[in-house]
Amino acid sequence: MMPVSLTERTSEQGLAPFLVERRRAGEVFPRIPVGSVELTREQAAAGLFTQLKWLPVIPQDWELLAVLDHAVTSLGVDGLEALYPEVAALPELDRDASKAFGYAYRLCVEHWYEGATSDPIDPDLMGVALYASDLPVQDPSALAGLSAVVDGHMAEGIARLGTERLVALATGMELEFGPSALDPSGPGFKKQWKAYRAAMPDRERRVFCDAVAVSRCSGGPRPLMVWFETAEMAVGITPPPNPHGQELQARWQARIDAVREGRA
Repeated sequence: MMPVSLTERTSEQGLAPFLVERRRAGEVFPRIPVGSVELTREQAAAGLFTQLKWLPVIPQDWELLAVLDHAVTSLGVDGLEALYPEVAALPELDRDASKAFGYAYRLCVEHWYEGATSDPIDPDLMGVALYASDLPVQDPSALAGLSAVVDGHMAEGIARLGTERLVALATGMELEFGPSALDPSGPGFKKQWKAYRAAMPDRERRVFCDAVAVSRCSGGPRPLMVWFETAEMAVGITPPPNPHGQELQARWQARIDAVREGRA
């Protein structure tokens, strides 16, 4: 049963854009377009490893692509391929190698589909979708680790709302729960805030859905939000995790579990 309000939802959402993956047959991750060439995740990691000193602390995607282009110009694709075993042989906890592989993974995710860019769905979008779903309000901790359950309800909510309305309402979710201290009644926000509160009037449900979304978004790969060059939007697949980060994540999880057991 659909939750209270969201009454402005139309019954006809229109056809979703057709998603075409860029992965080639047998590939786990798509290649990254850099100028006139396409790099594998491994080649990109090798190239980024050589350019880390030129990157800011928190680089934008265009900055990653710019230094990769420089690496291709300097070493060529064959040079990056030859360098990769040296980078891959570094310890899992090597900071520079970890950064390089993490950035390469990020670019693969961004370029998952033809004619579009994508990134993991954020808590605001997921929170709105969960509000529109049949997920009952409960203790959010009861859903910890149940990613498939949460993602199923998220898909249900998106199907009910459509991506355009989802994005519009997510502005209100960000105003209410986001880290930035924005005044919902301030200039430029009044209309969005009013529409958000009218569509999602149940404060208890909003708080619950935000908590579940934040927890889910901090727990492993999540579905992709796809932004087409035509300004259309769609929800894509959940990509595989970053292979280079799995051992590191396992070690951190073991430490967290040990601390929890000590406190029990």
